[in-house]
Amino acid sequence: MSPPRSRERLVLIGLSAAALLMLALLAWRMIGWLGVGILGLFVLFIAMRVELEGDRPIGPQMTPGLYAEQYRSEMSADGSARTSRRADRLSVATAARYGRLFGAALAIAGFGLFLLS
Repeated sequence: MSPPRSRERLVLIGLSAAALLMLALLAWRMIGWLGVGILGLFVLFIAMRVELEGDRPIGPQMTPGLYAEQYRSEMSADGSARTSRRADRLSVATAARYGRLFGAALAIAGFGLFLLS
């Protein structure tokens, strides 16, 4: 079940895209197309990291107890809490998907135009 689409969510997506395009313009003026490509890779890296973390606490690899405790608390929660948590993770994954899309578009355009010019 997808999260509800509200006007506020669409406005935030538009503002984020506009801010990213302004950063891309700034990178293009300062460094050129290489800067746009690097900005795209940076956005892609952050979006992938957010999606892989899954909105869970992150610690060093030396603390497997942290991950085990997180999964135990999720499994022992009642049905409504699990459903709520799943909806939260779905909204984070949707936002990360938009970030991946914008980051990949910037990286392809930036590096492609850098190689062509």
